[in-house]
Amino acid sequence: MNREGTIDSLTKGEAVNGMEWGAMAFQSLITDSAETASEKGFWDEPVAMDQYAAKLSLIHSEVTEVLEALRKNQGSDKVTEEFADIFIRCFDLYDKLVDAGLADDDLYAVIMEKQNKNAARPPKHGNKWG
Repeated sequence: MNREGTIDSLTKGEAVNGMEWGAMAFQSLITDSAETASEKGFWDEPVAMDQYAAKLSLIHSEVTEVLEALRKNQGSDKVTEEFADIFIRCFDLYDKLVDAGLADDDLYAVIMEKQNKNAARPPKHGNKWG
């Protein structure tokens, strides 16, 4: 999975240097996504806030592609591929925001905390529709 191969040799639940497998896998995806995007020229220009906004727009376009794949009945492979694009773009942008000091660098832990928080919330988070 990761270019250094650190994840491939682990099994779920193991830890290396105090980092659990899930966190390592997440960090590997973030690093690989960011490195590929940089290698392909997506971050060549000086980074400005409007560049972050443009990247968020690209994430939105990938979400729309999931909707279109569903609407056009393009099959589960296409839907899954478009979801992969969403995560790749999100991980790349997240990495750049961490580098700029605009996001914390422990996304995995925050997701786990958020999952626990959401699990304790009422159905539809107390709203009429979700």
